[in-house]
Amino acid sequence: MVSLGRLLQVVPQERVALSASTFATFFLPPFALYFAMGVLVQRKRTAMIRYALLPVNLLCAYRAGSSLDFSFGIPNYRNLNQGLAFITFTLAMRSTAWAFVKKPYRRIALQPNKTFNGDPMSDSANNQLTNVDDTPLFTAIWNAWDLSFNFRGIGWDWAEDLRIPKSSCGTQSTTGFLLSTLAKLLFYAVAYDAASGAARDFSPKTFGSVEGGTIFDASLPPLSRYTLSTIITILSGLTAYFVVELVYQIHAIEAVLLFGQTPSQWPPLFDAPLLSTSLASFWGRKWHQLFRECFISVGARPLSYLLGRTGGVMGAFLLSGALHYLGLAAMGRGGHPVVMFGFYIMQAIGIILEGMWKRCTGLRVHGFWGLLWTWFWVVFWANFMVDAWARVGLVESSLFL
Repeated sequence: MVSLGRLLQVVPQERVALSASTFATFFLPPFALYFAMGVLVQRKRTAMIRYALLPVNLLCAYRAGSSLDFSFGIPNYRNLNQGLAFITFTLAMRSTAWAFVKKPYRRIALQPNKTFNGDPMSDSANNQLTNVDDTPLFTAIWNAWDLSFNFRGIGWDWAEDLRIPKSSCGTQSTTGFLLSTLAKLLFYAVAYDAASGAARDFSPKTFGSVEGGTIFDASLPPLSRYTLSTIITILSGLTAYFVVELVYQIHAIEAVLLFGQTPSQWPPLFDAPLLSTSLASFWGRKWHQLFRECFISVGARPLSYLLGRTGGVMGAFLLSGALHYLGLAAMGRGGHPVVMFGFYIMQAIGIILEGMWKRCTGLRVHGFWGLLWTWFWVVFWANFMVDAWARVGLVESSLFL
């Protein structure tokens, strides 16, 4: 029996190796509490229970993310601890959002082959709320499995303004969906390997090892140095894009093939982000929206009460900065907080500037000049973030996340 003191130990002296025992005592408690919150958020008159569980959930999530060693002590797999930090921080964010929900979540009955064609979830005429006054406990437990892994809220009523990217394949049978998803998986696997390999090969002397190093090659003159760093930055961004798509396709196949989910529950994740003509469209619609619920509920909404829209935008990006900073710090070589938070703060400032431009000129940022502006602003500040990735050895990791 694990003592309460050991369970709630917050600051470990060092990370402990992953084993069946440490997995059960470190990782399972925060996930069990997260799952319990997923059940409670569907039920009426559970607010006080959710408030009471939240501090324990946050404490257990922090303990798991800072204590377990998923790398087994192998330097080339330190990025697995980054993945662990992402998971536990996400559990904490979603649990916090669910704790303060005022109206219970309800499941939506989706048509098996429904496609959304870029419409908001709330506008889909063929989706119907399940007609129940309060979700029965056993139904809530069953639904919580879907809710726990359903980050965009597809099939739930809380994803009101979420816009789903258009599917290029239209309505598909399950077999057609699995075949097309398998083809995408293979493409993204090859693309990931090519992009990550190219990023590493551009400057092996400065960051071509798990020990890390800078992307800014001091032996080159300034123009060549920053041109090279920009190329590395773009390749690293593509690598991140490809690996997120790769993981998404794997989970789509698993969910449909093994758990009987429908293709309509797995619409496209991205909406052509490389063609974004404004920062607002890039971050608010075209980039993946997996953390949208958390960033709005936990980051944007509280600050918007104090500072209006500006505070809301800044709050969402500050929370995103915290997520990515803690992930990098989990690799054990420093998280570069100024750089990591700085990138996301500058993205927020860019969106605020776009709003100011529209108010002053009556014109929104769009078109060819909007495309150039978006690429410039993202890539310029991403140079410093990718340099932080390279310094902790992330670019050279076996799986570049």
